[in-house]
Amino acid sequence: MVLDMKINPGLFSVLALLVFVGILFAPLSVESYSVTPSVLKPGETGLIQITLKNVQPSGTTATTATIKNIKVYPYSAAGLEFTAEGPVFVGTLEASASAIASFPVRILANAKGGVISPSFQVNQEDVSAVQKLVVPVKVSNSPVLSLSLDKQSIRGTDSLVVTISNNGGAASKLTLKLNESGKFSLVGTDQIFVGEVNGSDSTQVQVNIDARTAANGVNTLQWVLSYQQEGGDSATEGKSIPITVKKESADLLFSQSSNIVTSTDNLLKITVKNTGKTLNDFRVTLESEGGFQTKESGELKLGTFASGEEKEISINVFVDAQPGVRSIKLNMKWAEDDVEKEDSITIPLVISSDADVGLFVDAKPAPLVVGGDHTLSVLVSNIGSYKIENVEVALEENDAFEIFNAQKSQYIGALESDDFSTVQYKIRIKKIVPGSYPIAVSVKYKDQSGVWVEKNMTREVLIRSQEEALSRGGLPSFVYIIGAAIVIGVLYWWFKMRKPSMPQHHS
Repeated sequence: MVLDMKINPGLFSVLALLVFVGILFAPLSVESYSVTPSVLKPGETGLIQITLKNVQPSGTTATTATIKNIKVYPYSAAGLEFTAEGPVFVGTLEASASAIASFPVRILANAKGGVISPSFQVNQEDVSAVQKLVVPVKVSNSPVLSLSLDKQSIRGTDSLVVTISNNGGAASKLTLKLNESGKFSLVGTDQIFVGEVNGSDSTQVQVNIDARTAANGVNTLQWVLSYQQEGGDSATEGKSIPITVKKESADLLFSQSSNIVTSTDNLLKITVKNTGKTLNDFRVTLESEGGFQTKESGELKLGTFASGEEKEISINVFVDAQPGVRSIKLNMKWAEDDVEKEDSITIPLVISSDADVGLFVDAKPAPLVVGGDHTLSVLVSNIGSYKIENVEVALEENDAFEIFNAQKSQYIGALESDDFSTVQYKIRIKKIVPGSYPIAVSVKYKDQSGVWVEKNMTREVLIRSQEEALSRGGLPSFVYIIGAAIVIGVLYWWFKMRKPSMPQHHS
């Protein structure tokens, strides 16, 4: 809260004048006074101090006589009491000496804000004339204002009942206005005059607000209160209250009714249900943004939209957006009760990935032969537009071969677009009739929309007899092993024969 205090200087000028009326009687002089603290609140205590001095008359050189039996008598004022009884006995003041008379005071709980003026009388021995002074005491009793609204939400234009409660001093000439630039404004006026709100009291005012330029949802109303406090000081403070803006709109429910795949042309279908009153001349336009490009221009006209009716919107679009949940913006226009209205809504759509994998199978040694041991290589390639993750490959046994790996499933990990990876399986071809046999491979992965995909693919492989493999230039696996052993033996003998013999020494 920010208070802008403006003190009335006129009152203090008059009081300051009264302070010294009748007190400049030589030789006793009231030099000054002070109030601590300088501003007091109802219920607080303070201290008034008056400084007295024995001064010489002006223009003389003689020593001023001693002043004896000096007493200062306090006289209370409405809203203030002295907490010590009787006069303050100052006693004797020698020439040029000074003394301070102190008076503890309390501001009463029912005191008004402004200035309280207790008076004092100074007596001295053998002097019939008395000196009197008034000490102004500044009292602050600021209002404690709070605001409340009768509504938690408003429409584009609406009225509110604002309750102003005061738990402090009285506030007079109170005005209320909005401190908003471009969001909220008062209808027909720039401020509302409330008047006076006394302490422990409240008052209500009706406020018409224009919220058409505010955003839908939670906003903040920033109020400015200006008033006069007790005693005439001016003050200004701000108050903020959150409020929800709900602009007038059609009561419609939107739901996606077609699958949308990224990086392709799609027919977007959206089902719309009217849960409110009948709408006439209903029209919809899809904005091309966020990766959605409409392939048709202009509005889609749905005509009369009865209460409870469902309609389907179909729009040809090209989607160039990351897979996942994405939002599109629909602009709507309609006539309701012969009034043209328009609104926009953002609805979420699930965008599927075009993720797909390719599968290739190779064998070493080749070809595959009945009864042979082979290494089967399974290559998985990402042929989609986006990265896939957690790729896992599983090869299934069948009647044609058995797998020697400890696990049928092997983990690849992530594959970028156009990337590939290979896993190997040790297999043995069973004693089967040569021919074409299927190999079943399962590939599981997660696409960029977060959806798990499992593809079961089959590839045909040709298994030959050993005789056919030999006739076509192929050899059984054991032949390769024997051949390798022979080559290693020949190489060993050749290197040993080339080794030079040790020279002989003659005595």
